[in-house]
Amino acid sequence: MQPRTPFDQLISLAFSLYSTPGSYACVLGAGVSIPSGVPSAWGVQEELLQKLASIEGETASDPFAWYETKYGELPSYEGVLERLAPSQNERQQLLRGFFEPSEVERELQHKKPTQAHRAIARLVAGGALRVILTLNFDRLMETALRDEGVEPVVVSYPSDIDGLPPVHTMQALVVHLHGDYLNPTAMLNTKTELSTYPKNVDAFLDRITFDHGLLLVGWSAAYDPALVRALSRSSRRIYTPYWVEPGELSAIANELRSSIDAVKITSDADTALGRLADAVDALRDRESRDPLVAATAVGTAKRFLSGRTTAIGLHDHLQQEFDRLHQHKDLLLSQTGTESTDGGYDGMLARVEEATVVSSALIATAAYWGSAKTDQWWKREIARFAIETRGSGDPQVRRLQRVCALKFFYAAGVAASAAGRFDLVRDLLNLRVNDQNGRELGLCSLLAPEAVYGNRESAPGRRIYSTLSSLFVQHLAVGQRNFEDSWETFEFLRLVESTYGDPQSAQLIGLATAAEEQLNSAQERMDAADGGNDLDEHDGAQSALHRANQNHGRRIGSLADKVMVLRPYLTVQNLQIEVFRSATGQKLLNELARELDLHPLVRAGFGGGRSADLRALFSAVDVSIGRIGYDVAMASMPGRSGTVPDNFRIGDLSPAAS
Repeated sequence: MQPRTPFDQLISLAFSLYSTPGSYACVLGAGVSIPSGVPSAWGVQEELLQKLASIEGETASDPFAWYETKYGELPSYEGVLERLAPSQNERQQLLRGFFEPSEVERELQHKKPTQAHRAIARLVAGGALRVILTLNFDRLMETALRDEGVEPVVVSYPSDIDGLPPVHTMQALVVHLHGDYLNPTAMLNTKTELSTYPKNVDAFLDRITFDHGLLLVGWSAAYDPALVRALSRSSRRIYTPYWVEPGELSAIANELRSSIDAVKITSDADTALGRLADAVDALRDRESRDPLVAATAVGTAKRFLSGRTTAIGLHDHLQQEFDRLHQHKDLLLSQTGTESTDGGYDGMLARVEEATVVSSALIATAAYWGSAKTDQWWKREIARFAIETRGSGDPQVRRLQRVCALKFFYAAGVAASAAGRFDLVRDLLNLRVNDQNGRELGLCSLLAPEAVYGNRESAPGRRIYSTLSSLFVQHLAVGQRNFEDSWETFEFLRLVESTYGDPQSAQLIGLATAAEEQLNSAQERMDAADGGNDLDEHDGAQSALHRANQNHGRRIGSLADKVMVLRPYLTVQNLQIEVFRSATGQKLLNELARELDLHPLVRAGFGGGRSADLRALFSAVDVSIGRIGYDVAMASMPGRSGTVPDNFRIGDLSPAAS
């Protein structure tokens, strides 16, 4: 069994939060707030002591030791603040500068709720969380909750706990176990202050740990002995505890983790809680208990690309998925060309296709909403997976990793087509790799579904189409019609670009464009003759137009012979008796006739950026697909009897809905 990743652990926690709302209590340490620019409790106290020493006209290299020597007592917030600010109002004003942003800090987005705060607020707003125990003096959690439309019940003094209503009746409860800056007399920070809690606080914590699971975030546990004892007292563990920490736990924290049997999630708070909220949202949206990893991956990727967070998180998530896929047991076995004893090749294929669900979802999302910068994070992986492994054994088994490249290729291409990112589509279609003999091969022909699946699949294009349909329609929410149009556009352009890349096609394209110019001239002559009374000129123009049409048809037919089309999953139209054409080809040709060099595909560089060349390519691919459509239609009519449908998709046994 492969080791569980932080993402797997978050999915498990998401199920618990979704299936039993309010079952967990969140414990927030300084690691949640410090990234916002808010100082730690020790940092605030140290600066206050430095201020006090300055007022006394002294310099304190160790302000804590200086205070103890000067005043004969350990420094506490209450004692230090009394000396610096006599009144309650003055103390609050003094502390506000540490926890509330100045005008400059506000412009720099400092001292604002972090993504972790906002993710918790989303979970609370959705009903998944209710209880938040914070050790921080700031009010960032309350701000994030109010931004989500949630007004929390806030506890700042131990005495506030006695009047609380039952926890299950509150939408949000925020308990400042060590006080907050708006109530300076309740702020705890010294070892003595943190060594014990009042009896009512201990009783409250016992009730929380008895009834709830624990989600510990950004807490070192090193300086909070009273809380460590409180969390370890209860032996009742209905829900698995989780501890989010990017690095190694402290010795005290690790001992507590072991005693409460908590699962450590190695991640920073922003990333972990953001993905957790995305996962719960996905489960809620679909109202399903299934592990909706694709939906969660899409939600997470969208959040990373939204501009509200640093997109580097998407890079890391992609890399984790690619690394995991490279170590997949069936792909490792495929390098030997040996079929698995667990279901043979078909079993291996099914498992590999399933293993690409998350990575395909991430790539599709990045291709749709991403940029040229983020494109580099996944494009190279398509080429890596497209390379056939060396060795002996079954060649089809050795090409199994190319199935991953195929799914990534189409996920990215269809998504980019849907988003109108035709520069990216062309880049994809021009990716190249070297085969075992050092020959450079283009992915647009190497990753044709027929070439990847071989003879083991009767309708390879339809197989890829079906696997991507739910991803695009349900998770990316592009709509069924948009997905179908984008699929057909990408598949048509794949054939266009593979034909254009064939060295033997260059001369044929030139002949076809020259034939089109002759046809246009013949048509102009015919139009002029129609407006005159010279019958001989009319007959001559008509004969010339007929010859030009025949010549153009032959040139397009010769170019169509170079189109490497086998059995694409595309819709064909029955234009007239025994004449079939690609529905997408006809649409693109009509658009190109109107827009010429302004057409987005010309501007993206298809056909070398020349509308005449692209028109010849469109026409050739259109004819080639029509030929396949004709063969399929005739084969479906035993004895050539029956009605040929007006529209049908090659690869379907029955006509496709138009």
